[in-house]
Amino acid sequence: MIDSILDRMTLEEQVSLLSGADFWTTVPVERLGVPKIKVTDGPNGARGAGSLVAGVKATCFPVAIALGASWNPDLVKQMGVALARQAKSKGAAVLLAPTVNIHRSGLNGRNFECYSEDPMLTSELAVAYIEGVQGEGIAATIKHFAGNESEIERQTMSSDIDERTLREIYLPPFEQAVRRAGVMAVMSSYNRLNGTYTSEHHWLLTKVLREEWRFDGIVMSDWFGSHSTAETINAGLDLEMPGPARDRGEKLVAAVREGKVEAATVRAAARRMLLLLERVGAFKSKPDLAERAVDLPEDRALIRRLGAEGAVLLKNDGMLPLAKTSLDRIAVIGPNAATARVMGGGSAQIAAHYTVSPLEGIRAALSNANSISHAVGCRHNRLIDVFKGKITVEYFKGRGCSGDPLHVETVDKGEFFWFELPSEELDPADFSARMVMQYAPEESGEHVFGMTNAGLARLFVDGRLMVDGHEGWTRGENYFRHRQ
Repeated sequence: MIDSILDRMTLEEQVSLLSGADFWTTVPVERLGVPKIKVTDGPNGARGAGSLVAGVKATCFPVAIALGASWNPDLVKQMGVALARQAKSKGAAVLLAPTVNIHRSGLNGRNFECYSEDPMLTSELAVAYIEGVQGEGIAATIKHFAGNESEIERQTMSSDIDERTLREIYLPPFEQAVRRAGVMAVMSSYNRLNGTYTSEHHWLLTKVLREEWRFDGIVMSDWFGSHSTAETINAGLDLEMPGPARDRGEKLVAAVREGKVEAATVRAAARRMLLLLERVGAFKSKPDLAERAVDLPEDRALIRRLGAEGAVLLKNDGMLPLAKTSLDRIAVIGPNAATARVMGGGSAQIAAHYTVSPLEGIRAALSNANSISHAVGCRHNRLIDVFKGKITVEYFKGRGCSGDPLHVETVDKGEFFWFELPSEELDPADFSARMVMQYAPEESGEHVFGMTNAGLARLFVDGRLMVDGHEGWTRGENYFRHRQ
């Protein structure tokens, strides 16, 4: 069937399959009955098409570094099964996980998303995770291939690693995912490997991945992680994400016409894309891309067990377990005690169904105690805490917040990250938004207001300009090194 579809496709239609339609979906070819499918971020949940900081509620599983501490592939496989169910609840056919980069520095900002500093442990857990996910008909995407062990300057840096070190430390999880688990997708990393972007690295994507390991799935770029036309597809990169096309589309058609890319290379990549659709059942029934929140008791039980097995007690001199009846006055100290730190940020962040802070958990478990008090002790946030509470957001055409809003919504958290705007009438290159909220101090005294913005913004308190992020802004460290 796949070859029959390819034979009827024009070059332009084959090329269209090799870029996303938008942030989360592939391009359909309706004339030939080729549907679009949705991908969704993992690895500790399935966010769906929401932004990095919002979206439909999703079940939040323990992060990968906790799974690494469990040393339990069987349990991780069960998590993979549950995650496949969560992906289906978000209308997705592809889960962008697991992350198997190696812990090489404690300062790497995505260590929480990876399993371990040990390639063997990482390999075993990755294989179990993938088998669980793909056993339920959802494609897993192992990432980031390869050498993406630092977040600093990740889109420009080169990871200079000799071949022996690559094969002994950095590549084994990917190789085992291909050879043993039959992973359906691989995501290239942002960084260069020995001077060449991994999305253009022929040795990595073709010589090693396809020819040596016999990988027959698709290779997709990390989001905005491809930088060229002929170089990427000739190296073995099938899918440019996100869409719409930047370096593919008409540019790739022209490259074929000019002899820079063989038509057979395009056909082979398009065939792998169609094979992915076949493997996830997209041709049997048109994918339902609708999203819904699914909170199951069996998932809660699995999360509790995963969390318990990921907790490591180094030494116990008869102190534990505590006798609840003997506890009368309890002091809980620390900046993380009253906040549920259940996941990292970025692409691993989801809108969890619920969270429980240590303080809340202690109060619920030890309700017999006469006194449970909390002290922050110190502050360790680099930024001011994000506002939480009812926020009215008004969206306007143009950049001046003038006229009647085209869309109004209510949210409960003062962090905004738009992949897609809430109204088709809004132009991503020419819109503005006004967020209005009320803040009631819990105690008297001096208060500090702050704002971090990747776009131009101003913060007013009772009509008074407090933070001007519009005039004289400078590039900062937040939001992928955009404006601050």
